[in-house]
Amino acid sequence: MARKGGLTPLWSDRDVERWFDYFVDRAEERIYKLLQRAGEEFVKIARKKGNYQDRTGNLRSSIGYVIVKDGDILTENHEQSTEGTDKQTGIREAKRLVSELILLYKKGWVLIGVAAMPYAVYVEAINNLDVISVATEHTEDWIRKQSKTLFDKLAEKGY
Repeated sequence: MARKGGLTPLWSDRDVERWFDYFVDRAEERIYKLLQRAGEEFVKIARKKGNYQDRTGNLRSSIGYVIVKDGDILTENHEQSTEGTDKQTGIREAKRLVSELILLYKKGWVLIGVAAMPYAVYVEAINNLDVISVATEHTEDWIRKQSKTLFDKLAEKGY
């Protein structure tokens, strides 16, 4: 029987597809871990370093983050403040705001960090106190540095 011209495949289409799926899964796992660590840093800094008096506990309770992929929440962090007289309103406001923001991100990965009480912006702007600005800057810088490190490693390997 005559042999057909061309190359003989070493892998089946199924093998190639399985390898691509494996590498995509690994990449997504890394993205998730990067965003999760960034989110945890964001809330840690914002909740502890905020230099304002939170009488009700609502402002600190409204600080949180979610990781969203293609419009679906993968993880979230909303914690009740240890101090204050109410605290539940802050968590409720954080979840409400997050549910609105998720609608803006239907594709891809996103880390959403919030201080959801409506007066948070005024505490920062009018009273010149930090609610989440320092945490946001720190988190953005950290993500940039981690991303650069990752891409530098990929470049070293020729990708």
